[in-house]
Amino acid sequence: MLSNNKGDNGMQTNPPADREQAQANCLGRILRSTKALIDQIGDKAADLVADDMESAFSFDRPKSPRFRSLQIFLAGTVIGAGTVFGAVKYSAAHNSAEDAAAALIQERAAEEQTLTPVARIDLPLTDAATEEVETVAETGPEQTVLPDSTESFTLKPRQNLSVVLKQGGLTSREIYLVTESLGEVLDLKRIQVGDKVEIGKINTENGEKSLLCVTVEDRRGNRYTATRVEPEVFTANLTEPEVDLKTEYASGVIDGAFVTNAKQSGIPTNVIQQIVWAFDGPVDFSRDLRKGDTFAAVFQKEYNKDGDPTGNGALLYAEIGTRAKKHERYLYKDSQDREDYYDETGKIARKLFTMHPLKKPRITSKFGQRKHPILGYTIMHWGTDFGAPVGTPIRAPGEGTITQVKRGGSYGLYIQIKHNSEYSTAYAHMSEFHKNSKVGRKVKAGDIIGYVGNTGRSTGPHLHWELIKNGKKISATTQRITAQRKLKGEELERFYAERDRIRENVTGDEIAYAKAEALPEARKMAYQGEPKPKKTAKRKARLQKTAARITRRRNGG
Repeated sequence: MLSNNKGDNGMQTNPPADREQAQANCLGRILRSTKALIDQIGDKAADLVADDMESAFSFDRPKSPRFRSLQIFLAGTVIGAGTVFGAVKYSAAHNSAEDAAAALIQERAAEEQTLTPVARIDLPLTDAATEEVETVAETGPEQTVLPDSTESFTLKPRQNLSVVLKQGGLTSREIYLVTESLGEVLDLKRIQVGDKVEIGKINTENGEKSLLCVTVEDRRGNRYTATRVEPEVFTANLTEPEVDLKTEYASGVIDGAFVTNAKQSGIPTNVIQQIVWAFDGPVDFSRDLRKGDTFAAVFQKEYNKDGDPTGNGALLYAEIGTRAKKHERYLYKDSQDREDYYDETGKIARKLFTMHPLKKPRITSKFGQRKHPILGYTIMHWGTDFGAPVGTPIRAPGEGTITQVKRGGSYGLYIQIKHNSEYSTAYAHMSEFHKNSKVGRKVKAGDIIGYVGNTGRSTGPHLHWELIKNGKKISATTQRITAQRKLKGEELERFYAERDRIRENVTGDEIAYAKAEALPEARKMAYQGEPKPKKTAKRKARLQKTAARITRRRNGG
C-alpha cells in the first residue's frame, strides 16, 4: 500500500505553539540577563554617586572632575537598549523567514503535483504492488530535439572543417567548442575532401537562429555529431552505417605508377596500402616494377546504402608479376587467431621494420669506433644516434613485445623490444616512457613507446637506437631485415587448402568473383575538385613582355 500521509514517514515539524514558546523563552533569558546587569550596576550606584560628589566639592579636586556614575549609567542604558532591540529584530526576522517558507510550501502544495511525494511503503510488496511501483517510477522516453533548419556543405580542396563552419555562420567560440567535442570521436586530421558537413539550427523566441548540432559524414557513411546540451557544452557521438561487403577481383598492367594503375582497376585505396605492406621487402614498388608488369587482387569491398563504394576493403589475395618472378600473398588466420599475409609456401617474407622510430631522423653519430664526447677516449659506439628536440615521440618500427623498461645507468631511460626470435631493438636517453610502455606489452609499427630526452650519459637531446641480432649488436643503417615465420604441420596443410581454393577461383577461363569497377568520374570530382585551368596563355604573354624588355635594354632604349 502507498500512503501520502506525511505524518507516518518519520519527519516531524514544530507546530506554531511550540515555535512561539521557544521565542518567549529566548526573550525571557535575554531580559533576565539584562536585569541582572542593571542590578549589579545599581548595587554600586550609591557608592559611585557619593565618590563623585566628594570629589566634586573637594578643595584638592582635579581641574576637570570625571563623574564615573554618569558614565556607567549611560553605558548600561545603551547596552540594555541594544540587547532588547536586537532580540526583537531577531524574532521578527525569524518569524518572517518561517512565514515565507510556510507560504511557499502551501503554494507548491496547491499546485499540480510535479514531484514524487514522500510515501510510506508497507512491506512485503505483492506482485501487483511491485508492478504498480514500477509503473509509477517509469518515465517517458527521452525526446530528441530536432533542428528547425539544416544547412549542408561539401568539403572542397584546400578547405578544412573550421573554414566550412565559419561559412555556416558559427562564431569563433562555437567553432572551438564543436571541434573540441568532435575530437573525442573523430581524428580531425582524417577529414578529407568530399566529406559532408551538416549544420543544424533552431529558431529562438526573438526570431534568430541558434546552433544546435554539427554533423560530419565521411565517405564510408560514418556520422560524427556534436550536439549542444548547454550554452558552453557539446556532446559527441558516432553513428556507424550499414555497409555491404562484396568480394571482387581486379587486375591490370603497369604502365605508370602502381597506385594510379591500381585505382583505375577498381582497387580501394586502403587495399592498395595493404598490398604494398604485404609485399614490402621482396618487392620495391618504386624501383622493381617496370612497364608491362602485371598485378591482380581479390578483396572485400564496402558499399554504402546508396550503392556507392566507400573506398574501404580488406585484401584476401594479391599477385605481382615481374619479369624475374611472380610473387603471391594470401591472407590466412592460424589456430591462434593471428592473421597475416603468407607467400605460396606458407612463409611470411616482408620487412621486419616498416618505419623509422622518428618521423624526421637526423643522424648525429654512427655505429662504430668513436671518441666519446664525455669520457674523452675512443670507444665502441654500439648504436646510432639521431638528434631531435626533447619530447619528440619515439615509435616502434615494427611488431614486437616490450621486454625491458628500466631507469638509470649511462643509458638513462631505456626500453628494449623483441621483434622475433632473432631480432630485438633498444632505445636509450629518453625523457619519459609512454604511459602504456610496460614489460610484456605487444606493440605494432607506429605505436609510441617513449619520448626523446637527454637522460644518462648524454651531451644533448637525442635517441640512441640499437639493433640486436641473436644477442649481438649490429648496425641498424646497413641491414635489410625480413620477418621470417613459416607455418608447419596441420597449420601448413590448412593453408595449402585455402591457397588452392583461391587459385582455382582466380585462374582459368572464368573468374569466380565480380569484376571491380573504377571510381566514377563524378565521385572523383567530388574528392579532387575541378582541375585548375592551365595558365599557358598568361605565361606566354609574360614571357613575351620579358623578352621585349630585354631587347630594349640591349638596343639602349
